[in-house]
Amino acid sequence: MMASSFLNLDDDKKSTKDVNIGAGLKSKPKAPRVRADKEAVAKAGEAHGFTRSTGPVAEVSYLRKGRPPLNEDMTYWRIYLTSSLRNELNQIRDAEGRRLNDVLEDMLATYKASKG
Repeated sequence: MMASSFLNLDDDKKSTKDVNIGAGLKSKPKAPRVRADKEAVAKAGEAHGFTRSTGPVAEVSYLRKGRPPLNEDMTYWRIYLTSSLRNELNQIRDAEGRRLNDVLEDMLATYKASKG
């Protein structure tokens, strides 16, 4: 007598063996997984300014405007700068808490005023 024949045609006959569906899946061996070291991952993330903590966020020392308002016409412009010039511009921007666009506009106005 077959315990589980095709389309369960032998349901009328009592089987001596109780078949549990899926019982074979439970006995499959599982490969061990190596867990990542949480502290090492957190330390690597903090080196790049990323933190996984859900605690309060430290306040930013400067308040800089974000994206421009919708009614302000802006264009994305990719330029190459020396790293020293970029660092100086970012220091001015952060010290004054303004967008880089505003700093550059003031620099251009000063340059034009000095030329005549």
